[in-house]
Amino acid sequence: MFKRILNIAWKEFLHLRKDRVLVPFFILGALLELTVVAWATSQPIRNVPMAVVDQDHSHQSAALIARLDTSDTLSKAQITNSVADVNTLMDHNQAILGVVIPPNYGSMLVAHHPPTVSLLLNGADSTSAYAAQNAAQQIILEQGMRDALHQEPKDYANELPQVTVKYNETLDRSAYTLPSEMGLMFYVMTVVLAALAITRERERGTYEQLLVMPYRSWEVILGKIIAPMTIGYCLFMTMLALSVFIFHVPFRGSLLLLLGLAIIYLIAEVGKGILLSLVARTQLQAVLLVFGVAMVDMLFSGYAVAVESMPPFLQTVSNIFSIRHWLIILRDIMLKGVGLDVFAGHVLAIIAIGTVIIGLTTLVYRRSLT
Repeated sequence: MFKRILNIAWKEFLHLRKDRVLVPFFILGALLELTVVAWATSQPIRNVPMAVVDQDHSHQSAALIARLDTSDTLSKAQITNSVADVNTLMDHNQAILGVVIPPNYGSMLVAHHPPTVSLLLNGADSTSAYAAQNAAQQIILEQGMRDALHQEPKDYANELPQVTVKYNETLDRSAYTLPSEMGLMFYVMTVVLAALAITRERERGTYEQLLVMPYRSWEVILGKIIAPMTIGYCLFMTMLALSVFIFHVPFRGSLLLLLGLAIIYLIAEVGKGILLSLVARTQLQAVLLVFGVAMVDMLFSGYAVAVESMPPFLQTVSNIFSIRHWLIILRDIMLKGVGLDVFAGHVLAIIAIGTVIIGLTTLVYRRSLT
């Protein structure tokens, strides 16, 4: 039995070895994308275009504008005459943030009444707008308290809310994005390689030979998934090493636990690739099917859209996608350092999904024998 499985697996390795473009392209492409995403998300957002409408023209409003100009997140303020001018700048993408200082700003500070400073945000660039909003709100609060109390920041620091951040103390975007990107690349590249297994046999005219061999259906399926699993597993470990040692993503959990669960997850996803390979007639069809399925998986994985923001019905549907559970496990182990007791339900879900997929794949292959 094991010899037959290994014979099929060795045959797959020989096919992949002869293709000197496919495997290197996938591996280098995944590593390159991970590198680009790491670089892009590790850079702080700087010099967000800002426009200011000063309706007060007081010493306090001038001090606020000067303080806004010192922010690394915000660019030097463009002073405008009205809110309409700010809207015009936003229409031409020359401003992401608009700050409107009210006419009574200085007098209200002197009277120890908090003035209302309005912020206008260009939501077309939501990431920059969010960063600009946070920076401006913090500066407005600090500067207002300084002017009202005539104290230095160190004197009124206790008046500001105390914030404690767990797991990602610097709120680095790459610490959240890279595990997600790594999980997605791990999934796509492995499933694509698996999806080519049967269609390659069809295109080369050897599929009929495979059908008449005295092999059990599950032996053929297992033999076909070993090669993609091995390549995908090596790719995963390489991306994990890059994320931790080069891009400094925290890793607080058990490495052995993560690597063991990665095998369970791989079996489920590679089985899906073999199933798509049985449905497709050519390698091109198989690749297109994979990317079509991957779009749906990505939608329900939480990678692009937060699952918690979906309607309750769709949140329930997301549980049938193994990548959804895998990304939760991956982040929990890397960022939180928690153990199996925390995400055991997600592990059981992956095992159940993988069992169904492998069983369905075996059934479809059996039917192709008749």
